Amino acid sequence: MGTFHEAVVVGGGPAGLTAGIYLRRAGIDVLLLEKGVVGGTPLQTERIENYPGFPKGISGRELMERIVEQGRQFGLIMREISPVARITKNGDNFSVTTGNESIESLGVIVATGTTPIKLGVPGEEEFQGRGVSYCATCDGWFFADMDVAVIGGGDAAIEEGLTLANIVRKVYVVHRRDRLRAQKILQERAFANSRMEFLWNKTPVRISGHDEVESIVLEDTKRSEITEVPVSAVFVYVGSRADTAFAGDLVDRDTAGYVRSGEDLSTRTKGLFIAGDNRVKSLRQVATAVGDGALAAVNLEHYILEKRASVPAGTCPKELGEGLLS
Repeated sequence: MGTFHEAVVVGGGPAGLTAGIYLRRAGIDVLLLEKGVVGGTPLQTERIENYPGFPKGISGRELMERIVEQGRQFGLIMREISPVARITKNGDNFSVTTGNESIESLGVIVATGTTPIKLGVPGEEEFQGRGVSYCATCDGWFFADMDVAVIGGGDAAIEEGLTLANIVRKVYVVHRRDRLRAQKILQERAFANSRMEFLWNKTPVRISGHDEVESIVLEDTKRSEITEVPVSAVFVYVGSRADTAFAGDLVDRDTAGYVRSGEDLSTRTKGLFIAGDNRVKSLRQVATAVGDGALAAVNLEHYILEKRASVPAGTCPKELGEGLLS
């Protein structure tokens, strides 16, 4: 058997970190695993204006750094690892397998968020990292005073377009419809920004260049006309998919891979909970992720305390695992 912790949280974004903090405050032995950088997607957000308690807004990086520090203060163990390969359950215990180890636990919270959907057009894979990006906050500065394209019409596309407009010469917003899906306040800011130009009823069909991106080829969805727009970068925001494949048949999913859960964020497998953007829900924001993390943690705590109470008197904790708290 590998290492043991009463609880394992998979994912180090707002939901996972909140879950870890709540579990530690309850005296639960918990390990948090993150395949990237602890802090998650908000690290890429220049400004968060709708998180309660920050009337002037706060950068995503600063907010997550504060939450990480709070976790450390409560003794939350956080590890950046290779991606989790699978989660299985044998009897009462779960096994969380990464690239080179297996971690046993009584319960698991999956809070792995989402991954961006790709366009699937020629040139996208070829130029990824050389002009094709899925994070304006990460890569925008490489294209200062240049022309770039943003693909999409939702909140993420417009928020990142506004971020880019502070850096680049022009932002072409390419949208397959004739109106945006983003929040009204974001639309108003975008339409008022002289550096943002909207290319309506257009879909990308090819990203072109030599060593780096030089243009994007677009097709008009109404007239089937083809145009080529010179740009130095293409930022893609056409949606996301839940990162849950490693949970196998321990959970039920919808067609997009989002996990179905009960009101207590339980899944079809007892002891396995879901939290954050990777579950079926109507709103995906930092605030809702934090709420999910708290709810999942409290219910996992109850589950683990029941397991503790069922241990026969005199049983050595090591029989249940090295990390079990007495």
